[in-house]
Amino acid sequence: MEKSAHNEFANHYDDEVRAYDSYGHDVIFGMSFDYVKPDEKLLDIGIGTGLASIKFSQIGLKVFGLDSSQDMLSACESKSFAESLNLYDISKDSIPFEDQFFNHIICCGVLHFVDDLEPLFSEVKRVSRKGGIFAFSISPHSGNTHFIKESTKWGIPIFKHSPRYINELFESYGLDLLKEQRLLIKGADKINYDMQFSILLAKVK
Repeated sequence: MEKSAHNEFANHYDDEVRAYDSYGHDVIFGMSFDYVKPDEKLLDIGIGTGLASIKFSQIGLKVFGLDSSQDMLSACESKSFAESLNLYDISKDSIPFEDQFFNHIICCGVLHFVDDLEPLFSEVKRVSRKGGIFAFSISPHSGNTHFIKESTKWGIPIFKHSPRYINELFESYGLDLLKEQRLLIKGADKINYDMQFSILLAKVK
């Protein structure tokens, strides 16, 4: 989603998520629960208003957030659970933390706005500690190409990534797939479940 759209959306984002019955953030938390511990450090890439990481904070993890929208970061800051929140452009910025700083990383509802995921996976590997998890969502497609671009009824294009591409990234950056869950999400009409997403949980080797 473009930065201006994120800014305009920030004040009622949580309400819109409920209206779409979109609970990928809860699924990521549930899939990750057995692999995290209190006082560990977790990075939420594209933290938005904090829906995907606030529950990790509630069980004792120290949450750090990155997002491209200052309005989203402000909405998240108002919930008072994150250790730090920083502006971050996933398409061009390095993650602003030192090597092996985080125990775990999550990225929910973001990567379908990104075409080439390799730079991000390289950064995730750099700032992750061995044995940690990387949990994220994508919009999958069944072809052999790394990604395809599709238009949507919202007027904002998305990128769909192939499982083959994700597996290649796992091999290149030392990640082992632990779990995968497919989800159906309501589309622009808020009625029909016509968008498929996949949530993946991988362990850093």
